[in-house]
Amino acid sequence: MSVDKFLVISIDCWRYDALSRTNALFNTPKFDLLTRDYALAERYFVTAPATRPSHSSLFTGLYPFEHGLFGQTYLKMFAGIDNLFEIFAEAGYSVKGFSERADVFRFLDFEPHIGPVDEEVSSQHLGSLERLSARLIEPDDRPQFKFLHFWYTHGGYGMAGIPGMPNLRALVEQGETEEALRYYYAAVNHVLEFSLVELLKKVNLDEWAVFICGDHGEGFCDEVMAHGDRLHPNVVHVPMLAHVPGGFSFPTTGPVSAIDLLPTVTGLADIDTEYKGYGRSWLGGGDSFADRWVLSELDSQYGVGFLSANNLQLDHARVTSRTAVDENEIAKDDKGIREWCLCDGEHFYRENEQMAEYVLRDLNTGADLVCVDPQAHRTRYGALLDDSAYKNMQGQETLTDEAAILEKRLRDLGYIE
Repeated sequence: MSVDKFLVISIDCWRYDALSRTNALFNTPKFDLLTRDYALAERYFVTAPATRPSHSSLFTGLYPFEHGLFGQTYLKMFAGIDNLFEIFAEAGYSVKGFSERADVFRFLDFEPHIGPVDEEVSSQHLGSLERLSARLIEPDDRPQFKFLHFWYTHGGYGMAGIPGMPNLRALVEQGETEEALRYYYAAVNHVLEFSLVELLKKVNLDEWAVFICGDHGEGFCDEVMAHGDRLHPNVVHVPMLAHVPGGFSFPTTGPVSAIDLLPTVTGLADIDTEYKGYGRSWLGGGDSFADRWVLSELDSQYGVGFLSANNLQLDHARVTSRTAVDENEIAKDDKGIREWCLCDGEHFYRENEQMAEYVLRDLNTGADLVCVDPQAHRTRYGALLDDSAYKNMQGQETLTDEAAILEKRLRDLGYIE
């Protein structure tokens, strides 16, 4: 059946275990009742461990190397990339986005479509849910595409302003991970059981398709604390809940990815697009997801934090390329890294490009495995780069050094001599 009302909800830093279906100790009875008929993707992976590139993939159906926002501190995307906001707006839909931290999307193509949750308050998590729900779920019969982004679960986890709040990184380093997670879980619980519940009550499930997902997870382990530090299952494997009028289930085999949302929702809406990415529709999915490996990328060569005073005050016209302001390249971070990982739903393979260090891990047990042939995974990654219908985008505004890095990557992977 065709659907003409869509609600996409993104929860920042939402780990796969911060949900009652995956963690019996997680106490969200109201949220569970409201979403009891939603399908859960057990093998859903994001494309990046950072808000900006991950959402860019969610809305374009493209991997970071295709849409151009390689990392959090890259300034803008490649030109000429379609996104869901523009696709639905051109189809005559009422298109609106709301975020508890709207300025994190500055300079991105879809920035004009995303505003604050409540313009009348400075602390967005204290905004009026009544005002938000009236704008999010419009009462008329007009086709609608809406987006909502929760930031309360991001680093800090709602503890700002609390005297004597603990240093969660220090707790993890001291082996008190469960204690640190208590504060993180409390932030997620607040969003699911109090904020989101009140909004979901307003949604007529006979009319609306709803997708609730994490944009990335969070570390809280010996290997990685913060999501932007490195790629890890805690960071790239996150929840995705979905409801579609008339019934819906995720593919039973293989992994699904954030890049699949675009072909799925445009298929539900019967909207034709020129999309040629690697994303696959979840509608009628099955065998096409078997033997699939999905990609996640981390690039912190220009640092990990976008929300600096400079970026928030910078005039849009001064951003002259993805990595330049006033034609001058932005500062690089000496500690920045480039990593990529591939997941098939059962295994996690990660490689650091600079150091050529790799790890193969069992996603179910978390145990490290012996990787007999890392070249097989490098070949898969190289094929994604080389076979992409968007690989020519790399020529846009690409600095000489960046072009050389790309050429070296392809050479190391054996795709060019």
